[in-house]
Amino acid sequence: MGRIRLRSGRLYLRVLPVLVWLGAVACVVGLFHRRVAQFEVVGIANAEAHDVGTNTRARLISVQVQLFKKVTKGDPVAVVNTVLDDERIEAEKAVIQAQINHLDAQLKEMRRIYEAEIFNRQSEWWAEMRAFTADVVAANLRIEDVKSVLENDRATLKKMQREIDIFKIENGANFGTDIALFHKCNVMEANRDTLKEKIKRDEGALAKQEEKLKEALDRREQYIKYRPQPGTDPNEAQLVIDLAKRALEQELKELEERQREMILTAPCDGFVSNINTQIGEVVILPDFPILTITEEKPSSIIAYVSENMVGHFAGRKEVEIVKGSEPKQIGRSEITNIGPRVEQLPQRLWRNPAIPQWGRAVQIDIPIGMKLLPNELVGVRVL
Repeated sequence: MGRIRLRSGRLYLRVLPVLVWLGAVACVVGLFHRRVAQFEVVGIANAEAHDVGTNTRARLISVQVQLFKKVTKGDPVAVVNTVLDDERIEAEKAVIQAQINHLDAQLKEMRRIYEAEIFNRQSEWWAEMRAFTADVVAANLRIEDVKSVLENDRATLKKMQREIDIFKIENGANFGTDIALFHKCNVMEANRDTLKEKIKRDEGALAKQEEKLKEALDRREQYIKYRPQPGTDPNEAQLVIDLAKRALEQELKELEERQREMILTAPCDGFVSNINTQIGEVVILPDFPILTITEEKPSSIIAYVSENMVGHFAGRKEVEIVKGSEPKQIGRSEITNIGPRVEQLPQRLWRNPAIPQWGRAVQIDIPIGMKLLPNELVGVRVL
């Protein structure tokens, strides 16, 4: 009997710490639930929802994502065709192409006329150019003639000077007694001087001819600068037609782009929260979006307070955020903005699903380290 009591006492001593620990855990959980139950308003972890679609009427060809699947910004999500059955794109393209062909024909004809005019102008230019070239050739010929005469006269002058020098050496002692020899020497010197004068005049004539050649070359060079070049100076009419053609080509390109299928991409990282249309339906924003993508992470908490509680939430007051879902968290943050008007609360926040409620929206930053799911409900209490 004593042994049984001893064993019971030992068992009691072993179980007692466990019971104390379980009691402490129960108290903590109870206090946590009691604290959670004491928040004043309910907030929603706000995650932006982006509608995907087109700004013009289009027909949905395919959807390349599944409902609730995660997408990354830039991923292809849908393919549409912006050309509907009631549009006559091919007919419009044919009309524009005919207009472009007509402008091409006009440009071709105007270019032909222009090039013919340039050819005629060039022919006239070459005809006039021959006269300038003839002046240069004639001046060169006259210069060559004068140079040839000068070369002969200079050679003759040297020969005459040698003969005079030899004659004086041979007969210089007899000039005083023989008048004939003296007279002959004078005649030879006179002929020499006459030839010198002629050479001097011819050198002057050569300088004048060279000046005339320079003037003829300058005139020809000036005329060359005005030579017409075909195709480098289109007239104003050609320019106007060319501008009209480019405008039509741009319009044709835009129609061709419309005929191509358009790939729509995800505007953000997030999840496909709704697919609103079916293949073959006509879509347009904002009335008929193709699908909705909700951002992966909420950016803030939106709570709604009644008119009699707005004063408690005014300014950048500190608040406590209670996350009731697992893992449970409690964090502190502050109010950033209060809505300027009273609006209807989301239906999930109504106390009675049949009776709408109204309040003023309050924006609150998500506490650092708190992990919330998009549209998750949290408790908000002013400290």
